[in-house]
Amino acid sequence: MEQAEIIGHKSRFNIFEQLQKDRTFVKMHVPDMQYERLTVVTGTRFNKDIPCFVVDCPKGFAQAVVDVDKCRMHFEFIGNDNLQYSFRTTAKEIVGDEIWIRFPEVINRFQRRKNFRIAPPLGTKLYISGDSAKHEMSVINVSQGGVLCTFFSFEKGSQNTPLFTAGNRLKNIGLAFPSEENVLMVQVKEALVIRVGKNPETDRNTCALQFTNIKKSQEKLLIELIYRFQRDLLRKRLSNKS
Repeated sequence: MEQAEIIGHKSRFNIFEQLQKDRTFVKMHVPDMQYERLTVVTGTRFNKDIPCFVVDCPKGFAQAVVDVDKCRMHFEFIGNDNLQYSFRTTAKEIVGDEIWIRFPEVINRFQRRKNFRIAPPLGTKLYISGDSAKHEMSVINVSQGGVLCTFFSFEKGSQNTPLFTAGNRLKNIGLAFPSEENVLMVQVKEALVIRVGKNPETDRNTCALQFTNIKKSQEKLLIELIYRFQRDLLRKRLSNKS
């Protein structure tokens, strides 16, 4: 079982100051209402001598918790050290467009690096324009920080192009996720080619990309989609067991 480092006392304040400075997305989950959204920490306050942190109030939160006497909440985020953090606490009150939330007694930091890597829906594609040609790749897995793809291109043999060389930077990348409604697109301004190799199990060429420049709005959309894929995967696993 994965061990967690327990963070308490003054170090908690340092963590929330860093979250505010970096505008890091945090996943806010209200278990009693099955409510889950991404938000950001906007500050720290004292409410009647009770230390609180403040987050933007996501759409629908006030309506979701209107009948909840004690709003229990669970938070998760990836810190700037690329480690996973989580904690539990309770909401204090809603003030305008903000939620004031009690400081958690402790914060858990997991030493195993985690970037929510998951297999996306079948048919997820990555598109790149470069070398005067358009390139299409099938996505094997995706995370907040990058993707692993297999080559499938409009140009035969495109995996051998200098464009796909470790250390090279690719620009204007599109991730296309199929869904029941329509194709959901995420735009990435720039990505770094980490490695190019061959999958011994499939004998297909693969390429690992690390996102180095992505708009906050697109990053938020990507994280929301990854959490959706996680929920869908868990739902399928539970359905197969029953």
